[in-house]
Amino acid sequence: MLLCPPAATVAFRHDHSMPRHVRTVPVNGRPLPSIEQVFWAGLAGIAYLPATVAPAALSRDGLPIGVQIIGRKYADLTCIALARMLEQGFRGFVPPPLAP
Repeated sequence: MLLCPPAATVAFRHDHSMPRHVRTVPVNGRPLPSIEQVFWAGLAGIAYLPATVAPAALSRDGLPIGVQIIGRKYADLTCIALARMLEQGFRGFVPPPLAP
């Protein structure tokens, strides 16, 4: 198993006021194209490996921070089982606050 982030940043409020290829997301104080958020998800996908994201923490703004669990080939149920254990024993999902 490999534990890694599901994205380059914590969750952020969705903004669909511009086309996706124009949108940016701040990463370490620098605006980066929002499409770069899929890098970590692509890590499992490019290798055809199963992955599950489980809740890990909340940001200062109350938005969810997850952990991506990547398993070996055909270990989908193992990834899901670990996510279930993390949710039950560590932190369950908490819906983010509604936007104003």
